[in-house]
Amino acid sequence: MNEKENDKILFDLWQKGDPSGFSGLYEKYRYRVFGFLMRMTGDRSRAEDLMQDTFIAALKNIDQFDRNRNFLSWIFGIAHKRTIDFFRHAKVESDHEGDAISSIGSKFDSPAESMSNKGLRDKINEAVQSLEATQREVFLLRELGDVPFKEIAEIMNCPINTALGRMRLALKNIRKELQKRGIHGVQ
Repeated sequence: MNEKENDKILFDLWQKGDPSGFSGLYEKYRYRVFGFLMRMTGDRSRAEDLMQDTFIAALKNIDQFDRNRNFLSWIFGIAHKRTIDFFRHAKVESDHEGDAISSIGSKFDSPAESMSNKGLRDKINEAVQSLEATQREVFLLRELGDVPFKEIAEIMNCPINTALGRMRLALKNIRKELQKRGIHGVQ
């Protein structure tokens, strides 16, 4: 059974009122969602709050899930909206703080992303942090969430070619940043 079929089974259980359906989906995707939110906000506490908000919103809006979509894409879409709302609120709330989005990024790694070379991992995280916000978001949705580009375009409310272009630029800029940090030959 593939991941999408397994997700549909868990979703059906959840929709029928069986708590094991929701808890199964939560356990399966919480690290990916948390990793995305952590990298977007750069604040562990804020990421935890946003993750809780994301899954609560999923619980409240179960009827809005399109069964033809991937559950992971849907939950990442909710996390994306919660993050955007957070940054809008932070911008309005703090005049002297400037652009809240400029603070996006973190060196946090979820357990699934653990690499043996800490120095290399740190340099890669720094390169990802240096990306422009929309490039960083496309990169993280694709790399952390394995979200298809068609669904990234829906989440970010842009044409698929724009999402693909942002990913291409993100990869190009990551390569440039890694070269600045002494890592060459990254494809």
